[in-house]
Amino acid sequence: MKRTILAATLLVVSATLSSNVMAAGKQTQARREPDMCVVPAGSQPLLPAKLLPGMGTSTRFAVTTKSDEARKFFQQGLSQIHSFWFLESERSCAQAAQLDPDMAMAHWCIALSAASDYRPAFQLMRNAANSGTGRGSGAAPAEASGDAVARTTNGAAVNPQLRAREAIAKAMALRDKVTERERLYIEAQAARRAPGNKDEADAAYIAGLRKLVAAYPDDLDAKSMLGLATSNGFEPVSKEPRANTMEAIRLLEEVVAKDDTHFGAHHYLIHAYEGSRMPEKAWHACERYAQLVTNIPHALHMPGHIYAQSDKIQEAIASFTAAAENELTWINADTLYPTGHHGHNVHFLIHSLNLGGRYHDSMTRVQHLLTFKENPRERSGNVQTVPWRQGYFALIKTLVRFEKWNDILDGKTIPLYDKPEQNAWRHWAIGLANAATGQMDKAKATLAEMQKDLEDVTSAKEPISIGAQELEAVIAARSGDQKTGYELFRKAADREAAMLYTEPPSYPRPVAEGFANVALANGDFATAE
Repeated sequence: MKRTILAATLLVVSATLSSNVMAAGKQTQARREPDMCVVPAGSQPLLPAKLLPGMGTSTRFAVTTKSDEARKFFQQGLSQIHSFWFLESERSCAQAAQLDPDMAMAHWCIALSAASDYRPAFQLMRNAANSGTGRGSGAAPAEASGDAVARTTNGAAVNPQLRAREAIAKAMALRDKVTERERLYIEAQAARRAPGNKDEADAAYIAGLRKLVAAYPDDLDAKSMLGLATSNGFEPVSKEPRANTMEAIRLLEEVVAKDDTHFGAHHYLIHAYEGSRMPEKAWHACERYAQLVTNIPHALHMPGHIYAQSDKIQEAIASFTAAAENELTWINADTLYPTGHHGHNVHFLIHSLNLGGRYHDSMTRVQHLLTFKENPRERSGNVQTVPWRQGYFALIKTLVRFEKWNDILDGKTIPLYDKPEQNAWRHWAIGLANAATGQMDKAKATLAEMQKDLEDVTSAKEPISIGAQELEAVIAARSGDQKTGYELFRKAADREAAMLYTEPPSYPRPVAEGFANVALANGDFATAE
């Protein structure tokens, strides 16, 4: 059965929802069952590429090849990587390499795509923090430990990092057959794929891009890639730009000033202004990016980030809705299409609908995410970005934001799930509901359960810990100890503000909002204001 997000019938706040979530609805879930590692996660796509409409395909990037068809697939792959569509980019460039095995830049493009780390520097920093590993502690290649290298039927390594290294090694072996400009692209990427400390490799990559830009200052793709690699974002509390961020913005603005059709630079500008005090400076980039790339979900999605941060809520909702509908066409067409981006997009749509006060529309989208039953690999892991878990978190945040205390306490609206992260957030919501309805003993018992859950949490530990502190603050303040409660609220709010930037926020709703609600309930209007 094909999925749809707009025509879903609302079945929330009922026992039916709980049973559907846990049973996962066989007819809507049939397409997800084949994920039994027929094609292992992270492996190279096996099906051949097709030339697709709406990719924003550019012909400005000159490459050395004896095949015009290979050139077309390379141009498509480069366009797709400009929109972070890594799987399809690798598919396109692998097709180019098959058509012309001596095309060095096709192998370069595979290396750029396979590792999925062609993203702003601040995202790589955030992901390293969330995974609990440092940037410099990347996994060793399989051959370093003596293990056999797992490969798919086309011979490509399953491990994405190893596949990227092998691809750039092929490009390096062919670099004497290409132009000086192409060689500099290849050598910069080779520096990034060098084994060892990831921070040092990234620094060498940036140095290689700087060398490329210095040699070819009119190469807008090179400038765009350097701008992306140096986008370090902004500090979470002060919103001050980190090192290199303003340089990145300057480079990207130079590109679009020279060529307003460079969709990659528009995309990277949107990311560059995320989490800043000046998101409105990316409005033009938002408009142009979605106009130039009409058939890649991420291109339709990204403008919503900026719109949501600059009080253009209706525009954000429109962006996320368009992206969701587009991505569902790809999901329905390909059983193995990754669904994590769709989960993120619909989660952000729910967040925006919540900001717009649209509870019932939010819950419709929550139910949509909860139809994505976890497959055995996802369930055994602890990745919070699969659609079902994003839907679960969105359910919690929506019920709490709209203060649906009776629904939270009915024992069926929030389904039980035997993972510590989901249990912790469920206890957080129940504890807040107990406190709001005057059941303080139950609220205290629920806080104890949440604190017990926290001991087993291995992902998203900081926001859950903040949630426990907020619940403790609510209990204290509503029990008459305003001094202790308010102090705990302020500490929790400071911790929330200091978390690394992520959208939608990794905390369900601002701590300050909960603080204000409790102050209002206590008649403390000055503090609430």
